[in-house]
Amino acid sequence: TKALSFVEGNAQHLPFDDEQFDLYTIAFGLRNVTDVDMALRDAHRVLKPGGRYLCLEFSHVPNPAFQAIYDAYSFNVIPA
Repeated sequence: TKALSFVEGNAQHLPFDDEQFDLYTIAFGLRNVTDVDMALRDAHRVLKPGGRYLCLEFSHVPNPAFQAIYDAYSFNVIPA
């Protein structure tokens, strides 16, 4: 098996061949690209058929009740 490696690069122009990966992860990245659709297309391009795309982003919750739950989880559970 191959070792896990981390790559820092431009999410809109990934330096990989088509259908190369079983899994693609990005954390806090979509908010920082200038063209989200382009980044998603390139993620799809490098994934093998049936591959998984995992995205970690935080968001604003407009419902005050859900915002309280979201904040409690974000500030008390995630750092643990």
